[in-house]
Amino acid sequence: MIFYSILAIIATTINAMQIKRPLIRLEIKNLLQEKRRKIIEELLKTFPTEMSIITKSLKYEEELRKLEDHFNDYIDRMERSYEKIGGYIGITHGIIGVLIASILFGNYAAYGILALMIIDPVAAIVGVAFGKHKIPKTDGSIEGSMAGYLAFFLLLLITGFDINVALLLSLVATLTELIAVEDNLFIPLLTAALAYFLQV
Repeated sequence: MIFYSILAIIATTINAMQIKRPLIRLEIKNLLQEKRRKIIEELLKTFPTEMSIITKSLKYEEELRKLEDHFNDYIDRMERSYEKIGGYIGITHGIIGVLIASILFGNYAAYGILALMIIDPVAAIVGVAFGKHKIPKTDGSIEGSMAGYLAFFLLLLITGFDINVALLLSLVATLTELIAVEDNLFIPLLTAALAYFLQV
């Protein structure tokens, strides 16, 4: 409990920072670019006649900027619209969900943690990359949800779960990911609750 409580405090702090400084990712990117620019300026002062070093440095700087821009675009696509406005509340809600699941269902919270660790990111990544069929009234796609479901289902099967239990736990966790107001809060809770009641 202490561990999850500490994580909740850390997550809440990160969330507060994101809300108060919503462009923190851009600030970090700009800071890195500024530091690299200063290094190149120092190289120019130190080795004014070594143009090949400077040329290579400028080429690497340009490639790094492209990589950073690509990474930034990728994060923008992954972020939910409300995260751009209100910060990364998903982290905070996930930890609170795990903490409550631990208090209510003890070791069964592990199933909720696994569901959250597998379904949410797999569904998001596959949905962003391949999601062509959006599910009405949700942010999800059929492709992303199916991938999250299959990933969790296969993990449960590989670890020795009965196929019916694996099907049911995966279905509940995936539906929760799709329709819950805050999936990161409810995935660990509902999955742990179901595992507890099934006594798996």
